Amino acid sequence: MKLSFETIQPTDFDQVDQIVTDAFAPVAESHGREVAFLHQLRNTYEYQPSFEMVAKPDTDSVVGHGILTPVTVRGNRHTTKILALAPLAVHPDWQAQGVGSRLLSELEVRARLEGYPAISVVGDSNYYGQRGYVMAEEFSIHNSRMVPMGNHLIKPLTPGALAHVGGMLEYPSAFDKI
Repeated sequence: MKLSFETIQPTDFDQVDQIVTDAFAPVAESHGREVAFLHQLRNTYEYQPSFEMVAKPDTDSVVGHGILTPVTVRGNRHTTKILALAPLAVHPDWQAQGVGSRLLSELEVRARLEGYPAISVVGDSNYYGQRGYVMAEEFSIHNSRMVPMGNHLIKPLTPGALAHVGGMLEYPSAFDKI
């Protein structure tokens, strides 16, 4: 399957809104606020357009979307910027075909090239675990939000990147709305 992975453009926004809505509709934990959350992320100081990507099978169609947002791990004597993935969505007709995995890999490459040490995600440990994500507690990183046990995951982007980073993961205020 031929797909291109590109930085989002304003012309993609409407399709992305529909994909996010459709992808999260069957998710029991969803409260239907993902699209509004996405719009809020785009209006924050932390927003970096190069960290918002789409997957396209042709020039006019979007079938997948992902966005990374800078967050802070605050320890006793340090702060470290890492990235949070939220949301990652694939159109239902394109799920289980590797689109999400490939989109995630492309986002990881961009994050690594920009020097970020890790990506954090709150999600399915089976899905993300198969892609190298482990429980954040393994690095003594705790979530400032109420997260179900085992769903706060993290992936170091280079060996040893989180060796001395432990602390509390803090999110921008846009995350308060989800």
